Amino acid sequence: MTSATAAETASTSAAGAGALLPAQRATLDAIRVPRDERPVYGRDLAEAMRGDLEAELAGLTDDAREVDNRGLWISKRDLNGVFGCEAHHLADADIGFEWSVPIARGTVLHKAVELSIHSGLGPVDATDAAVERLVSGDENLGGFLAGCSPGERADLVANCVALLTRFSESFPRMPRSWRPTSEMKARVRLCGGTFVLSGKYDLTLGTPEPVGAQEAVGGGSRAGKVIIDLKTGSRTPTDPEDLRFYALIETLSVGVPPLGIGSFYVAESRIEHELVTPEVLASALRRTVDGIGRYIALASGAREPRRSPGPACRWCPISSDCGPGQDWLAELDD
Repeated sequence: MTSATAAETASTSAAGAGALLPAQRATLDAIRVPRDERPVYGRDLAEAMRGDLEAELAGLTDDAREVDNRGLWISKRDLNGVFGCEAHHLADADIGFEWSVPIARGTVLHKAVELSIHSGLGPVDATDAAVERLVSGDENLGGFLAGCSPGERADLVANCVALLTRFSESFPRMPRSWRPTSEMKARVRLCGGTFVLSGKYDLTLGTPEPVGAQEAVGGGSRAGKVIIDLKTGSRTPTDPEDLRFYALIETLSVGVPPLGIGSFYVAESRIEHELVTPEVLASALRRTVDGIGRYIALASGAREPRRSPGPACRWCPISSDCGPGQDWLAELDD
């Protein structure tokens, strides 16, 4: 994926040796794009998108500074919050982030995947090493893991081993030529730092490559990176939007759109992949601008939050005092 023939060579050699399991081959086929079919972008694409985005946000800068004069940081979680139940979003913001076993499981799995890629450790050893490193090196998560009961910790480790085993059975082996990375942080400062778009990619494969003037007027770059979210839970309607937001961040920060984006559902052994196009990026840009406007309006108290009952009512901290939420839960029980 990183060079002209990396994925093709890997696929051909693996097929000849019978080394790919069916699920691994299906994943590889979904994300693989031959080099001559990968889009080439001119040098001015990212700057033009940045200009459009900053022009759209210019009218929100004063209100954004009133909300936070250090810079308004926007993540996929913030956007999902304002496009979902706004009352739930504000309630979560008041409580603040808290670790739980399901959330910690995802982070441990990501670290275990990283160790298995770069060190070749098996699922059990990679998971044990991931927990050990997180306990010693991450103050917040490390403290939570250290405070778990022996039963909770054993259950978490067992679940991660099972998920990593399933991942290794359904995701193709990643040679170094693919340049696999995990937990890659990315951010974009806009309007002089008034807005900061932030993200952290679970897994990336490949990299863009420069091309000469014969392939793009004035030169440019060929897309080559695939950004993947590893999903340990159920599907949600916002999964594709999360990745399109990441594609926007990647384009603005690196200057080249990613080749593709995908959610890999570990329990299903299946990836939902989408090629990145200018239309995908334009959609992500519009949603981001709209979401930032909604975020500011809610954070400043400019309007009352909307209540949108749904599955999140099951764990919403204000569901007991929410009429629409109680009605939805009652219908679910019936």
